[in-house]
Amino acid sequence: MAIVAALLPAIFCLVFFVRARESLKQVNAPWDVYLIAIGLGFAIPFMSYFGSHYASFPWSYASRITLGRVFVLNLLLSPLWEEIIWRGCFLSELTTFISRPKAIAVSSVAWTFWHGGYLTFLYSRGIPGKLLFVLSLTYFCAGIILGSVFEMGRESLWPCVLMHAAFNASTAVYYTSYDRALELGSYVAEFVAALVVAGLLYRFTIVRLRSGRWPRPDTSAAWP
Repeated sequence: MAIVAALLPAIFCLVFFVRARESLKQVNAPWDVYLIAIGLGFAIPFMSYFGSHYASFPWSYASRITLGRVFVLNLLLSPLWEEIIWRGCFLSELTTFISRPKAIAVSSVAWTFWHGGYLTFLYSRGIPGKLLFVLSLTYFCAGIILGSVFEMGRESLWPCVLMHAAFNASTAVYYTSYDRALELGSYVAEFVAALVVAGLLYRFTIVRLRSGRWPRPDTSAAWP
């Protein structure tokens, strides 16, 4: 159901919004942005380890297989559809009304509320409210990070898709081991890591945008 919930709005965005289609066509984001996006996507969830009371780091042959499998599967599932909706469409259209830094912040708030249904589902499965509150703050930071990466990538959607898929894969590996899904320290550590990264990337984005030296998308490099 979660996939369908994201798929239908994504199709609507692609049909009715040119900016959404163009962001999907753009593949000429700088190579370092791709590397940063993938690296952060894999790394941030594992930063939760610094808040865990379990000494064992969740890294083994089985976890590496799971990481790769979930990452590949996610490339064509919810991360793709959600990025079309929230970065390719919502954020892009929002920049026609307000400044890009403000648009990133506003879209991150909307991104957090978008996950309200999933947070409710986790609550029904026994995840305490205080953990979910911290998780909602992490979602907001993730929205800032993804919005900044979208700008850094010249409004190409693909660095965001790769980062989103990597984030989901690392989360699946980390939180399914040693009952860490119920460990407040892990959630707090992940939030702190996401907050630091979000602050740095958001500041970098604002500075580059204000300088006027940031190249905008070259649609000639897009797919036909």
